[in-house]
Amino acid sequence: MDEAKLLQSIPSQAAFRQSTHQQTPQQITPSRDIAREQSIVLLQSFVQVLAAKDKNTHSHVNRVYKLTQEWTTYLRRRWMHLDQDFEAIEIAALLHDIGKVGVLDEVLLKPSALTPSEREHLEAHSELGYQMIRDYPGIQEVAQAVRHHHERFDGKGYPLGLKAKQIPIGARMIAIVDAYDAITSDRPYRRARSHEVALGEILNAAGQQFCPELVPTFIQFMHARNT
Repeated sequence: MDEAKLLQSIPSQAAFRQSTHQQTPQQITPSRDIAREQSIVLLQSFVQVLAAKDKNTHSHVNRVYKLTQEWTTYLRRRWMHLDQDFEAIEIAALLHDIGKVGVLDEVLLKPSALTPSEREHLEAHSELGYQMIRDYPGIQEVAQAVRHHHERFDGKGYPLGLKAKQIPIGARMIAIVDAYDAITSDRPYRRARSHEVALGEILNAAGQQFCPELVPTFIQFMHARNT
C-alpha cells in the first residue's frame, strides 16, 4: 500500500473539475485473491443477518458502500499507477457496521438519543465486527478498517484511540463517507441536513475527527459528482 503516492497524487480542485465526470457505482471487481473471494461469499451471510435485524442500518451500509466505491473508482481510474488495495476499502465499507448484529435491539432500534451506557454498548460494534471477520483468509486489511472506522485523527476515537496515520487509510476514508451519510440521512431524533451542510461539517472537522489530507479529496470528488 503506497499511501504517500495516493495523497500526493490529489490534483487541484480546478484540475479535478476539468477531468472528472459522475461515476456510476459498480459491483466489487472479482478478487484475484481466491481466499479473499471465498471469504466475501461467506461474509455475505452476515450482511443478510444485519438486513433482517435493522433495515435502516442496512440501507445506511449500502449507501456508504456505494459512495465509497464511487470515490475509489474515481481514484483507481485516474491514478492507475498507485499501489493501493482499493478493493479492500470497498469491502470494508460494505462490512463496516457488521458488528451491529451483536447490538441489543432495544439499543440499535431506540427511537431517541442513547444514554451513556447504551452509547458504550453501541460503540462496541466496531470491535465486535473485527472479531467476527478477522480470521477469514485474505481480508486482514478489511478487518482492520472495520475495527478502526470510528477512530479520530486527533486520537479521541474508539476502540483504541489511534491517531493520525496510525489509523489505516481505509478506515480514514470510510469515516468520512460514514459521517457524510449520517449527516444527510434522517435520524429518529433529527431531520437530515443538506449536502452543503454535511461537506461544511466535514471540512470543519479536518485535522480533528477526519484526516486533513483526505477531506479535500472527498470534497472535490463530491462537488464534481453533484455537478
